[in-house]
Amino acid sequence: MTASGRLPRSHVPALASLAVRVARDPVPYYRLLHREPGPVRVPGTAGGGDGIWLVGRDADVRAALAEPGLVADAATGDVPGLVDGAGLLAGEGVGRAEGETGRTAGAGHVPGMALASADVRADAPPPHVAGVVARAGHVLAGRLGSRASADLVPEFCDWLPAVALGAALGLPYRRTEALRRWCRAGGPAPLPLPDALAVRARGAERATAYALASLLGTLLTRPAHLAAVRDEPALIDAVWAETLRHDPPAPYLVLRARERVRLPGGAVAAGERVLCLLGAAGWDPAGYPDPGRWDPYRAGPAPVPAHPWPDLGLLTARYGLPPLLGVRGLALAPGFAPRAVGVRVRGPRRLLVRLGG
Repeated sequence: MTASGRLPRSHVPALASLAVRVARDPVPYYRLLHREPGPVRVPGTAGGGDGIWLVGRDADVRAALAEPGLVADAATGDVPGLVDGAGLLAGEGVGRAEGETGRTAGAGHVPGMALASADVRADAPPPHVAGVVARAGHVLAGRLGSRASADLVPEFCDWLPAVALGAALGLPYRRTEALRRWCRAGGPAPLPLPDALAVRARGAERATAYALASLLGTLLTRPAHLAAVRDEPALIDAVWAETLRHDPPAPYLVLRARERVRLPGGAVAAGERVLCLLGAAGWDPAGYPDPGRWDPYRAGPAPVPAHPWPDLGLLTARYGLPPLLGVRGLALAPGFAPRAVGVRVRGPRRLLVRLGG
């Protein structure tokens, strides 16, 4: 990288294969960005749009998310490979969609939305949402309890977030399957939602599913931590936070400058896009010493949550996981090792376990 913060022209052809390499292991690219003094400009390639700024240091990501001149950009399909589809709106007070006003951090809702039932906070959840999630966790765990083996991704992680999201949106439980299909495949929504909330809801369902798979895979490879969480379920909060930092399910957020803005290390012109790498921020050694170590007892600042609706995700884990963790004989299948993949949403696609049934 040059002193001006731009990639040398010789690196441009390699951008076409960047998504494939990031899907395998994004950490080397996180480390490159951590060495830069500010945003890094990636120029456009032939037929590939107008380029984008990459922001990966923790302090720079926080500055970008707090900048009122940067707004959430849903039109990210013109960056081939690196990002695909609609992008994810930021959660819990970071990032704004065009035309929206600011809000209090942690309020757990999209500004200007009319759906009061979607105001979900993990520290004060609506009783019906917590109850529905807890009951669903018991039902799903009960179905697995008599089995000898299972894949927890389709049989647990793909279902619990849809149940939680449906409860938060006030959707009847019988519509959970329709909601899950909509979150995965799109099409007409099973209930009317403001556009910004619809994007956030779909992103949150997917991100929670992958985060649950990462969290469970991590605990099942660390028997001492698994035993500690079984003995003290309140530790799930810390485990969830460390999972979002170490294995971010929604690793990036695309913003667009609606006016010229200045970030640490450089200025962004009006109309330009900024790719905030939330995953890279959580691996910044300046904020999180020894970032490759998974440590739910880690001290220091809370990382920027790499999740479009962190409170709803935390609520899902807090109330839905204990029944599964209590299933007799739960352990990884012999010879199986969880592996996270993906760019836009990231996590294990399979989680093979043996059970005591």
